[in-house]
Amino acid sequence: MNLLKRKKFTQQQFAKKVESAWSNISGRSLSRQAVNAWINGREVPKFSPAEILVVIEILECTLAELVVAFANQEQENSEEKK
Repeated sequence: MNLLKRKKFTQQQFAKKVESAWSNISGRSLSRQAVNAWINGREVPKFSPAEILVVIEILECTLAELVVAFANQEQENSEEKK
């Protein structure tokens, strides 16, 4: 995902930052494998509104950028399967 590249985060770094922040609001964990599944279009993330805010803050992006990033990834993956 370009948003991770823009912040120069590895999947592991991103997962740790998100999990640390989420511990205060939802208690959910996040693994590098889950992030990888999102990036490769194998899974679509299911965030609560508070979790979305955390992800936006960590990636320093807008909600629109986040939505477009997942939509673009989903489109790329469906084209690769053809």
